[in-house]
Amino acid sequence: MNCGSLRLSPRAAIKTLTAALLGVLLATQAQAFGAAGHSAIGEVAMGLLKGSRAETELKRVLGTTAMRDAAVWADCVKSIDPANDFKYANAGRYPECAVLESDPAELVRMGDYVRRNDMDCKPKPGEESCHKQYHYTNPPLQSGRYVAGAPGTGPQDLVLGINAAVAVLKGGPSPAPFRFGNEREALLVLLHLLGDLHQPLHVGSLYLDGEGKVVDPGTGAIDPATHTVGGNAITLMPTGNLHAYWDNAPARLSAAELQALNNEARALPSSPGPSADWTVAWASDTVRVTAQVFDGISYSPRAQTLRGSRWIATLPADYDARSLALTRMQLAKGGARLAQLLQAIWP
Repeated sequence: MNCGSLRLSPRAAIKTLTAALLGVLLATQAQAFGAAGHSAIGEVAMGLLKGSRAETELKRVLGTTAMRDAAVWADCVKSIDPANDFKYANAGRYPECAVLESDPAELVRMGDYVRRNDMDCKPKPGEESCHKQYHYTNPPLQSGRYVAGAPGTGPQDLVLGINAAVAVLKGGPSPAPFRFGNEREALLVLLHLLGDLHQPLHVGSLYLDGEGKVVDPGTGAIDPATHTVGGNAITLMPTGNLHAYWDNAPARLSAAELQALNNEARALPSSPGPSADWTVAWASDTVRVTAQVFDGISYSPRAQTLRGSRWIATLPADYDARSLALTRMQLAKGGARLAQLLQAIWP
């Protein structure tokens, strides 16, 4: 085909551009709960596990890898470049990855993980590679819960990724499309995804029309033009976006607030019922928390920018204080639930 002779109608051209820009946005969605958040959840869990078999098994599987490094491993592997023979591409860019980057054997293990988890889920046009999709799920806030297979969810999403890692740690095979090669890899992914499960904008999503009005996608196919991509498509002035705001929220907590998370986590009740049901219940809880994230925000009409289709948000006056209170709650929940889940794996 002579690409120079190809002509698209204006409507088709807009659809093509929208799909491409959505792909760019999706590629930035899964930047996680920030290194500070993941490390905090891991450290809280370790404190709750003192003296338990789960603590012993954690140390056995992780070896010399510290919890703070293990908790960010699944984000650091996003720097593996499939287009360059699965080599690490961003050395020095992310301080939290420095220890992992300095170990050549670890970089090889990262590359192997991405080889196995790059394209097996058969991403649709505009979607990012499979292992990056493991970090989030997008059920509409109006649903009030997570239901596997419902609009906004997928066979390679965050909830199913956690369950797949648990299956491997319990001695079973890795369910498709997840391909975890061993228990260490499964544990590294689990430690990270459990943190992502408590970052509100990784679970649940807001959908807006062209005028900036909230829409309910209902039970049918979701119009990609309404997808705010975990808040990445919601701009905060003068710079940044809502997703990054929440990723960075744990880093805004004081040392005293982070220290208090241990007692706050101990005070939380254990999750009831069989452990197989916990991940869905926790995801549903976060969907409801995510609704609080968007409470009181107003939005401009959607506009096309060089970075995609965007809305500009105006935050309520008390938003900073509210966001930090929610962040503390989510970090405490994440630490308590991670500890409970690891004890269910290693009673």
